[in-house]
This record gives sequence, C-alpha cells and structure tokens, in this order.
Amino acid sequence: MPAWGRKLRVVREELGLTLRDVHKDSLRLAARYRNRRLVLSPGRLSMIETKNEVPSIFRLYALSIIYRRDIKDLLTLYGLSR
Repeated sequence: MPAWGRKLRVVREELGLTLRDVHKDSLRLAARYRNRRLVLSPGRLSMIETKNEVPSIFRLYALSIIYRRDIKDLLTLYGLSR
C-alpha cells in the first residue's frame, strides 16, 4: 500500500468513517456544489487507499472537507510542498 493511501486511511479511520460514510458525505458535497466530480465511490476510495491511484483535485478537495483537513496538508502526502 502506498504511503499516501495508508495515511488517508488512517485519517478516515481516526474519524470513525467507513468507505460508505465518505461516499454519502461526498454525495451531499457534490449536490451542494452541483459538481459530480466531487463524488467518491467506496470502490474509488478503496483504490486510492490501497493502490497507486492519485485522486483528482476535485476528489482531493472533497476529502479535505470530509476529513476536516487543509487541502495543503493532503497535497503534501503526494509530494507537493506548501
């Protein structure tokens, strides 16, 4: 498992969220912003956490809101410095 996926999973688990919880939250976020690119399916999130898949900037933004983390902090997981 890549380091960034492992770290994202730890954040999710510390918040007590399941993959389905994140999916439901992303659906609400997508509806609020009227942007389907913010949706994270459970399968997609699993791929991000366990495979070498880099989320789109839209999905990373959604994760930052759902996980209550600054998007800059999440970007650093992928080697993008502040």
